Amino acid sequence: MNSLLCRTLSAYLVTLAIAACTPATSSPGVPPELKHSWEENFNKGDAAAVAALYAPDAELIMSGSETAKGAAAIRAAVEGMIKSGVKAHISSSQNVGAGDVAYVSGTYTIDGGKGGAVAERGAYVEVWRRNNGAWKIVIDINASAPLPTMTAIAPADSAATEH
Repeated sequence: MNSLLCRTLSAYLVTLAIAACTPATSSPGVPPELKHSWEENFNKGDAAAVAALYAPDAELIMSGSETAKGAAAIRAAVEGMIKSGVKAHISSSQNVGAGDVAYVSGTYTIDGGKGGAVAERGAYVEVWRRNNGAWKIVIDINASAPLPTMTAIAPADSAATEH
């Protein structure tokens, strides 16, 4: 991870830790239907609706890609993913807010669409900020994990285990 990403993530995590320690935390922080709309709109092919979930100065940080900064870059990144035909499946394990800041984290899988094989699996953290009553993503960090290879998941050679 580059040092700027580490400093940015550290600053957000410290802010969230402080916010999470206050007695005014709530769960869910972000309305679940709003959070779920990312996946729904992505899988429908609506890049504009996905991009509208981000603040104008938001950052989308994905493994293996340049950081998309700002609304236009995020929309272009989302459009590229949609055009590739993949489908997203997102699970949220944390959704906690304090005042006008919330974080959502969980796991995701990306498949080839129409029941295609899993192409990517990973985890994410989103920081949301409420401004004038509207929740927007200000930073979205996705880290993919390598998929197991067939040799890594193949059973052990049965001849080697016989006595």
